[in-house]
Amino acid sequence: MPVGSADPVKVPASVWQLPAMLAALRVRDIGHVFRLVRQYAGMSQTAIGSATGLSQGKVSEIMKGSVQVTRLDVFERIASGLGMPGAARTALGLAPDFSDTSPSGQPVGASLDNLSGQEPPASTGATAQHLSLGGLTSATTPPIVAGLRRILTAQIEAEAMMGPRLLIRGVHGQVPIIERVCQVAKGVDRAEALDIGSEFLEFFGWLHQDSGNFVEAMFWTNKALDYAMEAGDQHVISYILMRKSNIAAESGDYAHGLGLANAALSKSSVLTPRLRAVLLRARANAHAHLGELDSFAEDSETALAEATAGIDQVETDRAPYCTPSYIEMEAGASWVLLGRASRALPMFEDSRSRWADPGQVRDRALCLARLATAYAVADHPEQACQVTDDAIALTHVLGSGRVLSQLKALRRCLSRWSNHHDVADSIARLDIVTTASQSSPSTPEGTW
Repeated sequence: MPVGSADPVKVPASVWQLPAMLAALRVRDIGHVFRLVRQYAGMSQTAIGSATGLSQGKVSEIMKGSVQVTRLDVFERIASGLGMPGAARTALGLAPDFSDTSPSGQPVGASLDNLSGQEPPASTGATAQHLSLGGLTSATTPPIVAGLRRILTAQIEAEAMMGPRLLIRGVHGQVPIIERVCQVAKGVDRAEALDIGSEFLEFFGWLHQDSGNFVEAMFWTNKALDYAMEAGDQHVISYILMRKSNIAAESGDYAHGLGLANAALSKSSVLTPRLRAVLLRARANAHAHLGELDSFAEDSETALAEATAGIDQVETDRAPYCTPSYIEMEAGASWVLLGRASRALPMFEDSRSRWADPGQVRDRALCLARLATAYAVADHPEQACQVTDDAIALTHVLGSGRVLSQLKALRRCLSRWSNHHDVADSIARLDIVTTASQSSPSTPEGTW
C-alpha cells in the first residue's frame, strides 16, 4: 500500500504495544512516537509526513523536540494517518475508533463526530470519518462509556504530571460526546453514563480552575453536579460540592466556600475516610481565609487523622490523592495565610520528605513553592532560595495557575532581600518562568 494513500499506514500492532510507545502516547510526546515508528516500522521522515499530512521538515522538527504538537486536530490526523488502534488512541487521550465493532459484532457509533469537533484538513489525506453525534443511541453507549473511562484515566494521570495547559483543548473536544452519552443512555446503562459524565465534567472544571478561569470552572462543575444528583451517589455529590467550595474560595468568595463545604459534609458518616479528609480540608481552608483560627485548626487536625486512616482504605473514591502529605501541604499554606509561617515550615518539610508519588508533579511543585514562601515569610531567605530552585525546575511545563500564583507571592516575599546576590538571582529566574507562562498563548510558538 503506498504511503500517503487514502488508507492509513499499517504500522505493526506490536509497535503500538511497546511500553515505550504507550508511555510516549500518554504524555503526548509525538516526537518520541515518530522516532519509535521510524525505529520499529522502518518509516522514513518523508513517509511519516505523507501519512500524517506533515512536511518532512515539520516531522524532523517534531522528532528533534524543537516543535511540540498540542493541537487536537493534529493529534487526530496523526492517529488516523498512522492507523493507531483503539488502545493507542486512548493512551493519546483520543476516542477509540468508533468504526470498530462492539463485542456483539455491531458497529459502534458509526456516525459519531471525531473528537476534535473539526473536519480533518482536506489536504492531509487523513481518513478520520466525518460522523454525526446524532447517530449515537442507547444501544451503543456501553462500549463508548468504557472507552471514555480509559481516556479519562489517562488524562488524569497526564494532568498530574503536565498540568492543564496541554490537555484542556483535547478534553473540550470530548465534552459533546459525554453530553450526548448522558442524553441517550437508558436503563441499567444510564448509571454508568451519569457516573462518567459527572467525573469527566468535574475534571474539565478542574482544568479551568487550575488555569485560573473560575467562571468556566464553576460552570462545568455545576453540570457535573447535575449528573451526580440524578445518579444519587452521595460520595460523588459530596465530592463535587467540595470542588465547588474550592472554586468559590479561590475566586475570593470565602463565605460561599464555607457554606458549600458544610453542605458537602452534611452526610459525612456515609463517606470514606479520604473523602471526609478532603472535605474537611476544604472547610479548613475557608475558615482560614475568614480568619477563624480555632475552627481552622480543628478541621485541619481531623482531616489529617482521616487521611491517615485512608491509607488502609479499601473502598475506591474520587480522592486517592488525599494523603497525609497532601493534607499537611494544604494546612501549611493556611498557616502562612494566618501569619504563622514558623508553624507551617515543619509541616511543609514533613510533607516534602514523605512525598512518594513521582507522578504528582504539579502538587509537588506547589508544595515546594509554598515551602519557599514560608521560609521567606519566616525571614530565612537562604533556605527560601534553595527551595525556589527545586520549585522552578518542576514548573516550566505545568501551566498551573495555582503554582504560578504561589511563585508570584514568593517573588514578592523575596523582594525584601533583592540586594542579596543569591536572592536577586532567584528573583530573576522567578520573573522568567512567570512571565513566560503568562505570555504563552493556548498554542504556543514552537508547537503544532
